Amino acid sequence: MIEQDFTRILRDYPDLISDKKRFSGLVKDMLPDQPLQMNLLLMLFEMGIHNEIAGVSSVTNAFAYRFVKQLIDERGVSRANADWAVSVWCVCYGKDILHKPCEIRISTVKSGGQPAIAPERSERKQYSDLFRFRKSHDGSGYIVTGFDGTNKKTLIFPNSYNNINITAIAESAFCESEVQEAVMTDGIRTIESKAFSGCMQLKQVIFPETLIEIDDAAFSGCPQLHTAMLPRKVERIGAFAFASTGLKNIEFPDSVFWLGEGAYSSCKKITAITVPRNVEQISDRLFEGCDALTKVTLPDKLVTIGSYAFNGCKNLAFISVPDSVVKIGEGAFNNVHDKFILQCGPGSAAENYARNNSLNYQLT
Repeated sequence: MIEQDFTRILRDYPDLISDKKRFSGLVKDMLPDQPLQMNLLLMLFEMGIHNEIAGVSSVTNAFAYRFVKQLIDERGVSRANADWAVSVWCVCYGKDILHKPCEIRISTVKSGGQPAIAPERSERKQYSDLFRFRKSHDGSGYIVTGFDGTNKKTLIFPNSYNNINITAIAESAFCESEVQEAVMTDGIRTIESKAFSGCMQLKQVIFPETLIEIDDAAFSGCPQLHTAMLPRKVERIGAFAFASTGLKNIEFPDSVFWLGEGAYSSCKKITAITVPRNVEQISDRLFEGCDALTKVTLPDKLVTIGSYAFNGCKNLAFISVPDSVVKIGEGAFNNVHDKFILQCGPGSAAENYARNNSLNYQLT
Protein backbone atom coordinates (compact mmCIF):
# COMPACT_ATOMS: atom_id res chain seq x y z
CA MET A 1 0.00 0.00 0.00
CA ILE A 2 1.13 3.54 -0.72
CA GLU A 3 0.87 4.54 2.95
CA GLN A 4 3.35 1.80 3.90
CA ASP A 5 5.70 2.80 1.09
CA PHE A 6 5.57 6.42 2.20
CA THR A 7 6.31 5.48 5.81
CA ARG A 8 9.29 3.43 4.65
CA ILE A 9 10.65 6.44 2.72
CA LEU A 10 10.33 8.65 5.79
CA ARG A 11 11.91 6.02 8.05
CA ASP A 12 14.78 4.91 5.81
CA TYR A 13 15.79 8.38 4.56
CA PRO A 14 15.19 10.72 7.52
CA ASP A 15 17.82 13.27 6.47
CA LEU A 16 16.33 13.87 3.03
CA ILE A 17 13.19 15.53 4.38
CA SER A 18 15.21 18.70 4.85
CA ASP A 19 16.30 18.64 1.19
CA LYS A 20 13.36 19.59 -1.01
CA LYS A 21 14.87 18.54 -4.32
CA ARG A 22 16.23 15.16 -3.20
CA PHE A 23 13.16 14.27 -1.15
CA SER A 24 10.83 15.06 -4.08
CA GLY A 25 12.99 12.97 -6.40
CA LEU A 26 12.99 10.04 -4.00
CA VAL A 27 9.20 10.08 -3.62
CA LYS A 28 8.77 10.23 -7.40
CA ASP A 29 11.18 7.31 -7.88
CA MET A 30 9.56 5.12 -5.25
CA LEU A 31 5.93 5.86 -6.11
CA PRO A 32 5.95 5.91 -9.94
CA ASP A 33 2.66 4.06 -10.33
CA GLN A 34 0.66 6.44 -8.15
CA PRO A 35 1.03 9.87 -9.83
CA LEU A 36 -2.04 11.48 -8.26
CA GLN A 37 -1.20 10.38 -4.73
CA MET A 38 2.48 11.23 -5.23
CA ASN A 39 1.64 14.75 -6.36
CA LEU A 40 -0.72 15.30 -3.43
CA LEU A 41 1.91 14.23 -0.90
CA LEU A 42 4.55 16.44 -2.52
CA MET A 43 2.12 19.35 -2.68
CA LEU A 44 1.77 19.19 1.10
CA PHE A 45 5.55 18.87 1.45
CA GLU A 46 5.96 22.12 -0.50
CA MET A 47 3.38 23.71 1.83
CA GLY A 48 5.63 22.82 4.78
CA ILE A 49 3.41 20.28 6.52
CA HIS A 50 6.47 18.31 7.67
CA ASN A 51 7.91 21.32 9.48
CA GLU A 52 4.60 22.12 11.15
CA ILE A 53 4.07 18.52 12.26
CA ALA A 54 7.55 18.56 13.78
CA GLY A 55 6.75 21.76 15.65
CA VAL A 56 3.50 20.73 17.35
CA SER A 57 3.17 18.69 20.52
CA SER A 58 0.28 16.64 19.10
CA VAL A 59 -1.42 16.24 15.74
CA THR A 60 -5.00 17.35 16.27
CA ASN A 61 -8.02 17.49 14.01
CA ALA A 62 -7.83 21.29 14.03
CA PHE A 63 -4.21 21.16 12.86
CA ALA A 64 -5.04 18.70 10.07
CA TYR A 65 -8.17 20.44 8.85
CA ARG A 66 -6.25 23.65 8.26
CA PHE A 67 -4.23 21.84 5.58
CA VAL A 68 -7.32 20.16 4.14
CA LYS A 69 -8.99 23.54 3.74
CA GLN A 70 -5.86 25.05 2.22
CA LEU A 71 -5.65 22.28 -0.39
CA ILE A 72 -9.30 22.76 -1.31
CA ASP A 73 -9.37 26.56 -1.33
CA GLU A 74 -5.94 27.33 -2.79
CA ARG A 75 -5.05 24.30 -4.88
CA GLY A 76 -8.46 23.11 -6.10
CA VAL A 77 -8.04 19.62 -4.63
CA SER A 78 -11.19 17.58 -4.01
CA ARG A 79 -12.33 17.03 -0.42
CA ALA A 80 -11.66 13.29 -0.60
CA ASN A 81 -8.15 13.69 -2.01
CA ALA A 82 -7.25 16.41 0.48
CA ASP A 83 -8.55 14.30 3.36
CA TRP A 84 -6.47 11.32 2.27
CA ALA A 85 -3.22 13.22 1.65
CA VAL A 86 -3.27 15.18 4.92
CA SER A 87 -4.18 12.07 6.92
CA VAL A 88 -1.22 10.19 5.40
CA TRP A 89 1.23 12.91 6.44
CA CYS A 90 -0.28 13.14 9.92
CA VAL A 91 -0.20 9.41 10.58
CA CYS A 92 2.88 8.28 8.65
CA TYR A 93 5.13 11.16 9.71
CA GLY A 94 3.54 12.57 12.84
CA LYS A 95 2.50 9.35 14.54
CA ASP A 96 4.70 6.62 13.07
CA ILE A 97 8.00 8.50 12.61
CA LEU A 98 7.94 11.33 15.15
CA HIS A 99 5.74 9.42 17.63
CA LYS A 100 3.48 12.40 18.27
CA PRO A 101 0.04 11.89 19.84
CA CYS A 102 -2.29 11.86 16.85
CA GLU A 103 -6.08 12.23 16.61
CA ILE A 104 -6.10 11.33 12.92
CA ARG A 105 -6.42 7.96 11.20
CA ILE A 106 -5.67 7.15 7.58
CA SER A 107 -8.64 8.24 5.48
CA THR A 108 -10.83 5.53 3.93
CA VAL A 109 -13.19 7.97 2.26
CA LYS A 110 -12.31 6.76 -1.27
CA SER A 111 -13.27 3.18 -0.44
CA GLY A 112 -16.62 4.05 1.06
CA GLY A 113 -15.57 5.20 4.53
CA GLN A 114 -16.04 8.52 6.25
CA PRO A 115 -13.65 11.50 6.09
CA ALA A 116 -10.83 11.17 8.62
CA ILE A 117 -10.60 14.91 9.22
CA ALA A 118 -13.75 16.79 10.18
CA PRO A 119 -14.43 20.52 9.71
CA GLU A 120 -13.94 22.56 12.84
CA ARG A 121 -17.09 23.07 14.88
CA SER A 122 -17.57 26.75 14.11
CA GLU A 123 -17.07 26.15 10.41
CA ARG A 124 -19.19 23.00 10.46
CA LYS A 125 -22.07 24.94 11.97
CA GLN A 126 -21.81 27.70 9.38
CA TYR A 127 -21.49 25.19 6.55
CA SER A 128 -24.44 23.05 7.61
CA ASP A 129 -26.59 26.16 7.86
CA LEU A 130 -26.17 26.63 4.11
CA PHE A 131 -28.26 23.50 3.44
CA ARG A 132 -32.05 23.65 3.20
CA PHE A 133 -34.24 21.09 4.96
CA ARG A 134 -37.80 19.95 5.44
CA LYS A 135 -39.32 17.47 7.83
CA SER A 136 -39.92 13.95 6.50
CA HIS A 137 -43.55 12.90 6.05
CA ASP A 138 -43.46 10.60 9.06
CA GLY A 139 -41.66 13.20 11.17
CA SER A 140 -38.76 10.87 11.92
CA GLY A 141 -36.07 13.15 10.51
CA TYR A 142 -35.10 15.90 8.11
CA ILE A 143 -34.64 15.74 4.35
CA VAL A 144 -32.05 17.87 2.52
CA THR A 145 -33.80 19.92 -0.17
CA GLY A 146 -30.97 22.12 -1.43
CA PHE A 147 -27.87 24.18 -0.74
CA ASP A 148 -27.54 27.97 -0.66
CA GLY A 149 -23.76 28.23 -0.62
CA THR A 150 -21.89 29.73 -3.53
CA ASN A 151 -19.48 26.80 -3.90
CA LYS A 152 -21.39 23.64 -4.75
CA LYS A 153 -18.47 21.77 -6.27
CA THR A 154 -17.89 19.67 -3.15
CA LEU A 155 -20.87 18.98 -0.89
CA ILE A 156 -20.30 17.38 2.51
CA PHE A 157 -23.71 16.57 3.92
CA PRO A 158 -24.34 17.01 7.65
CA ASN A 159 -25.92 14.14 9.58
CA SER A 160 -28.31 16.18 11.72
CA TYR A 161 -30.31 19.40 11.83
CA ASN A 162 -31.67 20.85 15.08
CA ASN A 163 -30.30 17.71 16.75
CA ILE A 164 -32.57 15.51 14.60
CA ASN A 165 -31.17 13.01 12.11
CA ILE A 166 -31.03 13.75 8.40
CA THR A 167 -32.50 10.72 6.67
CA ALA A 168 -32.78 11.56 2.97
CA ILE A 169 -31.83 13.78 0.07
CA ALA A 170 -34.95 15.15 -1.58
CA GLU A 171 -36.26 14.63 -5.10
CA SER A 172 -34.42 16.84 -7.63
CA ALA A 173 -32.57 18.61 -4.80
CA PHE A 174 -29.33 18.97 -6.79
CA CYS A 175 -30.63 18.19 -10.27
CA GLU A 176 -28.48 19.77 -13.02
CA SER A 177 -26.28 21.57 -10.48
CA GLU A 178 -22.52 22.15 -10.72
CA VAL A 179 -21.66 19.66 -7.94
CA GLN A 180 -18.52 17.65 -8.64
CA GLU A 181 -18.26 15.58 -5.48
CA ALA A 182 -20.83 14.53 -2.90
CA VAL A 183 -19.82 13.12 0.49
CA MET A 184 -22.74 11.74 2.49
CA THR A 185 -22.57 11.06 6.20
CA ASP A 186 -24.14 8.17 8.10
CA GLY A 187 -27.84 8.57 8.86
CA ILE A 188 -28.98 9.16 5.29
CA ARG A 189 -31.12 6.18 4.21
CA THR A 190 -32.69 7.33 0.94
CA ILE A 191 -31.61 9.32 -2.10
CA GLU A 192 -34.85 10.33 -3.77
CA SER A 193 -35.60 10.39 -7.49
CA LYS A 194 -33.56 12.72 -9.71
CA ALA A 195 -31.67 14.04 -6.70
CA PHE A 196 -28.47 14.45 -8.75
CA SER A 197 -29.69 13.79 -12.29
CA GLY A 198 -28.08 15.80 -15.05
CA CYS A 199 -25.08 16.88 -12.94
CA MET A 200 -22.67 17.05 -15.86
CA GLN A 201 -19.57 17.62 -13.70
CA LEU A 202 -20.29 15.09 -10.95
CA LYS A 203 -17.28 12.77 -10.69
CA GLN A 204 -17.52 11.07 -7.31
CA VAL A 205 -20.15 10.12 -4.75
CA ILE A 206 -19.33 8.68 -1.35
CA PHE A 207 -22.34 6.93 0.07
CA PRO A 208 -23.06 6.46 3.79
CA GLU A 209 -23.12 2.97 5.30
CA THR A 210 -26.73 3.60 6.34
CA LEU A 211 -28.02 3.98 2.76
CA ILE A 212 -30.91 1.61 1.90
CA GLU A 213 -32.47 2.97 -1.29
CA ILE A 214 -31.45 4.92 -4.37
CA ASP A 215 -34.60 6.06 -6.17
CA ASP A 216 -35.45 6.43 -9.85
CA ALA A 217 -33.02 8.44 -12.01
CA ALA A 218 -31.15 9.64 -8.91
CA PHE A 219 -27.86 9.91 -10.84
CA SER A 220 -29.01 9.55 -14.42
CA GLY A 221 -27.25 11.64 -17.03
CA CYS A 222 -24.04 12.22 -15.05
CA PRO A 223 -21.49 11.31 -17.74
CA GLN A 224 -18.40 11.99 -15.62
CA LEU A 225 -19.53 9.96 -12.60
CA HIS A 226 -16.90 7.23 -12.32
CA THR A 227 -16.78 6.53 -8.57
CA ALA A 228 -19.89 5.51 -6.64
CA MET A 229 -19.15 2.47 -4.48
CA LEU A 230 -22.38 1.00 -3.15
CA PRO A 231 -22.50 0.55 0.64
CA ARG A 232 -23.05 -2.88 2.11
CA LYS A 233 -26.65 -2.34 3.29
CA VAL A 234 -28.25 -0.88 0.17
CA GLU A 235 -31.28 -2.88 -0.95
CA ARG A 236 -33.02 -1.12 -3.83
CA ILE A 237 -31.75 0.73 -6.87
CA GLY A 238 -34.52 2.42 -8.81
CA ALA A 239 -35.31 2.70 -12.50
CA PHE A 240 -32.59 4.46 -14.53
CA ALA A 241 -30.82 5.34 -11.27
CA PHE A 242 -27.35 5.31 -12.85
CA ALA A 243 -28.30 5.43 -16.54
CA SER A 244 -25.86 7.22 -18.85
CA THR A 245 -23.13 7.61 -16.22
CA GLY A 246 -19.39 7.08 -16.59
CA LEU A 247 -19.19 4.17 -14.14
CA LYS A 248 -16.53 1.61 -15.00
CA ASN A 249 -16.81 -0.90 -12.18
CA ILE A 250 -19.86 -1.94 -10.18
CA GLU A 251 -19.68 -4.16 -7.11
CA PHE A 252 -23.10 -5.05 -5.78
CA PRO A 253 -23.37 -6.03 -2.12
CA ASP A 254 -25.46 -9.12 -1.38
CA SER A 255 -28.03 -6.90 0.33
CA VAL A 256 -29.31 -5.71 -3.08
CA PHE A 257 -32.52 -7.47 -4.12
CA TRP A 258 -34.01 -5.02 -6.64
CA LEU A 259 -32.51 -3.34 -9.71
CA GLY A 260 -35.07 -1.20 -11.51
CA GLU A 261 -35.73 -0.82 -15.21
CA GLY A 262 -32.74 0.57 -17.09
CA ALA A 263 -30.87 1.21 -13.85
CA TYR A 264 -27.48 0.91 -15.59
CA SER A 265 -28.50 1.41 -19.20
CA SER A 266 -26.17 3.30 -21.54
CA CYS A 267 -23.22 3.02 -19.15
CA LYS A 268 -20.63 2.90 -21.90
CA LYS A 269 -17.60 2.00 -19.78
CA ILE A 270 -18.85 -0.97 -17.75
CA THR A 271 -17.01 -4.15 -18.79
CA ALA A 272 -18.20 -6.75 -16.28
CA ILE A 273 -21.27 -7.31 -14.13
CA THR A 274 -22.01 -9.82 -11.37
CA VAL A 275 -25.71 -9.61 -10.57
CA PRO A 276 -26.19 -9.99 -6.80
CA ARG A 277 -27.41 -13.36 -5.58
CA ASN A 278 -30.68 -12.09 -4.07
CA VAL A 279 -31.92 -10.52 -7.31
CA GLU A 280 -34.63 -12.67 -8.89
CA GLN A 281 -35.50 -10.42 -11.82
CA ILE A 282 -33.36 -8.70 -14.42
CA SER A 283 -35.59 -5.73 -15.14
CA ASP A 284 -36.43 -4.46 -18.61
CA ARG A 285 -33.53 -2.61 -20.27
CA LEU A 286 -31.37 -3.03 -17.17
CA PHE A 287 -28.06 -3.05 -19.08
CA GLU A 288 -29.28 -1.89 -22.47
CA GLY A 289 -26.65 -0.06 -24.48
CA CYS A 290 -23.68 -1.01 -22.29
CA ASP A 291 -21.30 -1.12 -25.23
CA ALA A 292 -18.19 -2.28 -23.39
CA LEU A 293 -19.89 -5.07 -21.41
CA THR A 294 -18.13 -8.39 -22.08
CA LYS A 295 -18.79 -10.50 -18.99
CA VAL A 296 -22.06 -11.12 -17.12
CA THR A 297 -22.54 -13.48 -14.17
CA LEU A 298 -26.13 -14.28 -13.25
CA PRO A 299 -27.27 -15.62 -9.86
CA ASP A 300 -28.69 -19.12 -9.37
CA LYS A 301 -31.98 -17.75 -8.00
CA LEU A 302 -32.77 -15.70 -11.09
CA VAL A 303 -36.34 -16.18 -12.36
CA THR A 304 -36.85 -13.71 -15.21
CA ILE A 305 -34.82 -11.69 -17.68
CA GLY A 306 -36.73 -8.62 -18.86
CA SER A 307 -37.30 -7.26 -22.32
CA TYR A 308 -34.27 -5.65 -23.97
CA ALA A 309 -32.25 -6.29 -20.80
CA PHE A 310 -28.98 -6.66 -22.76
CA ASN A 311 -30.06 -5.07 -26.01
CA GLY A 312 -27.21 -3.22 -27.69
CA CYS A 313 -24.42 -4.82 -25.62
CA LYS A 314 -22.44 -5.24 -28.80
CA ASN A 315 -19.35 -6.73 -27.14
CA LEU A 316 -21.25 -9.35 -25.13
CA ALA A 317 -20.30 -12.65 -26.76
CA PHE A 318 -21.34 -15.13 -24.06
CA ILE A 319 -23.76 -15.54 -21.19
CA SER A 320 -24.72 -18.51 -19.04
CA VAL A 321 -28.40 -18.54 -18.04
CA PRO A 322 -29.32 -20.68 -15.01
CA ASP A 323 -32.14 -23.25 -15.22
CA SER A 324 -34.04 -21.25 -12.58
CA VAL A 325 -35.00 -18.73 -15.28
CA VAL A 326 -38.56 -19.36 -16.48
CA LYS A 327 -39.08 -16.31 -18.69
CA ILE A 328 -36.95 -14.20 -21.02
CA GLY A 329 -38.51 -11.06 -22.45
CA GLU A 330 -38.64 -9.77 -25.98
CA GLY A 331 -35.35 -8.57 -27.45
CA ALA A 332 -33.38 -9.43 -24.32
CA PHE A 333 -30.29 -10.27 -26.37
CA ASN A 334 -30.84 -8.16 -29.47
CA ASN A 335 -27.84 -6.42 -31.06
CA VAL A 336 -25.18 -8.25 -29.08
CA HIS A 337 -21.88 -9.62 -30.42
CA ASP A 338 -22.03 -11.32 -33.81
CA LYS A 339 -20.68 -14.55 -32.26
CA PHE A 340 -22.91 -14.43 -29.18
CA ILE A 341 -23.52 -17.80 -27.50
CA LEU A 342 -26.18 -18.44 -24.86
CA GLN A 343 -25.21 -21.26 -22.52
CA CYS A 344 -28.15 -23.07 -20.90
CA GLY A 345 -29.52 -26.39 -19.70
CA PRO A 346 -31.44 -28.81 -21.97
CA GLY A 347 -35.19 -28.23 -21.99
CA SER A 348 -34.82 -24.90 -20.17
CA ALA A 349 -36.67 -21.69 -20.91
CA ALA A 350 -33.37 -20.27 -22.13
CA GLU A 351 -32.97 -23.07 -24.70
CA ASN A 352 -36.51 -22.48 -25.97
CA TYR A 353 -35.82 -18.76 -26.18
CA ALA A 354 -32.60 -19.34 -28.12
CA ARG A 355 -34.37 -21.65 -30.57
CA ASN A 356 -37.30 -19.28 -31.09
CA ASN A 357 -35.01 -16.30 -31.65
CA SER A 358 -32.35 -18.02 -33.78
CA LEU A 359 -29.60 -17.49 -31.23
CA ASN A 360 -26.54 -19.69 -31.01
CA TYR A 361 -26.66 -21.71 -27.83
CA GLN A 362 -24.65 -24.29 -25.97
CA LEU A 363 -26.18 -26.94 -23.73
CA THR A 364 -24.62 -27.80 -20.39
